[in-house]
Order: sequence, then C-alpha cells, then structure tokens
Amino acid sequence: MACSSIRPPLTCETSSSCAWLASNRPESTIRTNRESTMNTALHRDLARILGEDGVASDTETLVRFGGDALGAYRAFRATSQLDSRAAAVAWPTDSGQVTGLLRYANSNRIPVVPYGAGTGVMGAAVSADGAIVLNLQRMNNILDVSAGDFTARTQPGVILEDAHAAMKSEGLRLGHDPWSRPIATVGGAISTDGVGYTAAAHGPMGDQVLGLEVVLADGETIRTRAVPKSSYGPSLERLFIGSEGTLGVITEATIKAFRRPESRVMRSFVFPEFEAGFEAIVAMQAEGVSPAVMDYGDEPAGGGAPEATLYVSFEGFAAHVETHVAQAESVCTRHDGRDGEPGEVEQYWRTRHSSAERYREEVLNSPDPAARRLRRSSYRMDYLHMALPISQVLEYRRRCALILEERDIGVREWSVWGRPEFFSMLIVDERGSDAPESRNMEQTVDAVLTLAQDMGGTMEYCHGIGLKLAHLTPAELGSGYKPARDIKAALDPNGILNPGKLLG
Repeated sequence: MACSSIRPPLTCETSSSCAWLASNRPESTIRTNRESTMNTALHRDLARILGEDGVASDTETLVRFGGDALGAYRAFRATSQLDSRAAAVAWPTDSGQVTGLLRYANSNRIPVVPYGAGTGVMGAAVSADGAIVLNLQRMNNILDVSAGDFTARTQPGVILEDAHAAMKSEGLRLGHDPWSRPIATVGGAISTDGVGYTAAAHGPMGDQVLGLEVVLADGETIRTRAVPKSSYGPSLERLFIGSEGTLGVITEATIKAFRRPESRVMRSFVFPEFEAGFEAIVAMQAEGVSPAVMDYGDEPAGGGAPEATLYVSFEGFAAHVETHVAQAESVCTRHDGRDGEPGEVEQYWRTRHSSAERYREEVLNSPDPAARRLRRSSYRMDYLHMALPISQVLEYRRRCALILEERDIGVREWSVWGRPEFFSMLIVDERGSDAPESRNMEQTVDAVLTLAQDMGGTMEYCHGIGLKLAHLTPAELGSGYKPARDIKAALDPNGILNPGKLLG
C-alpha cells in the first residue's frame, strides 16, 4: 500500500468541520479548503486527547518531523515519497494518550506514523500524506533499573545513551551499542531490531528484549511477560520487534541489562587480503574464541591491493579475557595476520559514535526544520547489510564484485560486523546523481540484494526495511509474505499504522 493511498476521511469527530462538502466551488479551491478545514478539525480533536501543547500542525513542525535520515541520494525509487506531508504532529506522554489517539485515528481511518528520534536510515519514519506523526520523544522516562533482575524498564522515547547511563549507575550497562547510541531511542532500536558494536556478545536489540507493552491500531493494549523464556507458544513480543510500527506502537519495554566486565582488552589485526581475515574470523568461531566486539573490513578505493583490518574486544573476568586474547592471536597469526597499531584501536573505539554526534549537531539541533532534506551528496551511494550463511559469504562477495564492475559502480568498503554471517558493503556511483545513468545505482542495489536472497541470505540485517526496501519484501518473505500480510490485516485491518513501510 503506497503512502499516499490512505488519506484523512471525509468526516471527522467534529461535525461542523466538514460543511464545505456541499460547496460547488472549483476543485482546486475545494481541495485547498478541504485540507485546511481537515487540519483545523484534526488539530482540535487531537488537542482534546493530548492537550493543546501535545499537538502541532504548523508547516515548520510538519517539515521538521516529516522524515528520518534517509536522504534523496540513496532513497532511489522512494525519493518522491520523501515529500509526503503529514497533517499533524502529536506528542503523547503516556500509553493512555497513545490509546486515545489510535482509537481516534482508527475510527477516522487516518494514517499514523510512529516517530522516535528520526535517526533511522531506511525511511521508516517518513510521513504519509495527511497522517498523524506519533512523536514518542516525550515518553522518555526510565521507569526502573533492577540490578537484581538485570533489567531496565523504559518508555520508548528514552535515548539509548540515557538508558546506558541509568544502568551504569547501578553497576550495569546497555548491551546495544550502535553508532547512533547518543541519538537513537529504545523504541526505534526495537522497532528496527538494530545491531550494535557489541552484537557479537549480546546479539541484536531484539535479543535483548524481555517484555513489551504495545498499543494496537484499535487502541487495545497488550503486555507480554518480561521473562527470558516461555514455552506457551509463539513469543508475542517477537511480532513487534523489527516491525517498524506497522503492527502496533511500543509504549514500554523491559530490556536486559548486563554486568560491567572486570576486564576489557581491545586488539586489532591486519591481513594481506579480505579472504584471509574472514577465514580467521570463522576459525575463531569454530575454536570457541568469543569476542564481544568484532569489526572487520577493507577499503578497496584506497588503491593497490587493500589490506583488511580486524578490530576485536574481549570482555569478562581477567583470566577469561587473557585466554581468549591469546587464542585470537594464535588464530590470526596462522592466517597471516599481524598486530595492528594500538593507537588506531584506541581511536576506533573512542570515535565509534562520532557520526551520530555530528548528525545531532548538523541536523537534529539545526534551527532549520528542513535540515534533513538539505543534506546532499555529490554522487549516488549506498551502504548495504546482508546476512548470509557463513559458507556463502566469500562467494557472494566475489559475485557482487563482478556485478559492480559490470555496472561501473565503485566499492569503498567490504566488511563483516558482529558475526561472520553479517556482511556489508559501501558502494558509490561517482558519475553524479543527475547523470542519465543515475538509475544504474538503484538497479545495482536491487541486483545485489536479490543475489543475497537467491543465495539463502537476507537483504538487511541492521537497519530495517522501511520505505527504501519495501518493494523487495515479497521476494524476501517468499511464501511467507501472505501470512505476514494476514497478520498485518488482523492487527491493523484499516491499514493506518505506518502505511507503505515493511509490508507495504
């Protein structure tokens, strides 16, 4: 379902708001007045639910909260949808207000786009025409941190860095550490099932969720039990992890909190080519060497035969760390790896959040509401994150290299992050986004992602699907696409929740 296919209804709960329907004025005038009247009525109705300070419908606010970090230079076929304009932005402060808003929106068939911090890179928070942006930033309370249970209970708008700080005060830490930790929210991380630097130890964000409170499209609230395991049947909370707000709105989450390690040692190893380092990573896994952080890649654009660098961190009791570091050294040496520079390791870890901090200053804190849309690139580029069976990764890389060479697309980086199955690439078309061949990049991305699917992999392991990759979802799910759509129809029969994303 395209974003523009669901619009505000011709009737509202405010009966006087639609008197223009009997008018015989020209269609263009009717359309303009219709939008103005509808927006005024919508604003008034939402203010009754949220209070006057809980809703805004001015142009500046609609633009500011109309999208996320998906830029036109990598949106490709979804570029035109980046200009969709919501009718109002709403800021609930508790689950009761979310319930009231969704009941209203569902009864009037008004689309609702859940919004965390707007830091996603796949367009999951891009507005739909005439929608209500359900901005969860004021639901930012940390409700409980339990050192005894190793858990934290938060509202969805809590910034990951703040959740980490609250855990740290109790001798614990957050297990999810993406590049966006200073700016992204707990709800956003769960809704995209994000992956962070410590995924090798703690898994993606979804693996760290114990329980959820979710408000469905009709306003019904469900709460799952916050325990690590139940055998009563399918885990209900898994429906909402990675669902990008298309099945329900997360209003509370209980997540794991981890003990701070006694010891942490970071090392880097440099390999003569990508294959050697990848084989070392696989050998470490086979031999039981378990890093908390694993980040590996090369940069072919540097010229010559590129070396590849592996960053690993080992955490835990000192004796455990010492043993695993020694094992890692042995494995890497057997695969022609040599020690990297200690200073580079320190810089790598110290600057891991620098891009998020820069985005916060340049975009999130910008006085210009259109700062997101003003971000430009002089060329088409994309970063792709596929998950494949370990045995297929090197062959997939080889076949991708042929596709990219045939299409004259450059590779800036090949990488593996967190697990040997998690393979990524940064590709560029430096001929310029306005070149006649500009669709070449879009078609190349689809070819590379489809190849991953054909080789038994998935097209995205890190950032979600959003608007950008929704067109490939049927191929991704195969025969599972219809059951997935049936679940969507059962939970959101009017299709109001984040239309056009994930399942379309």
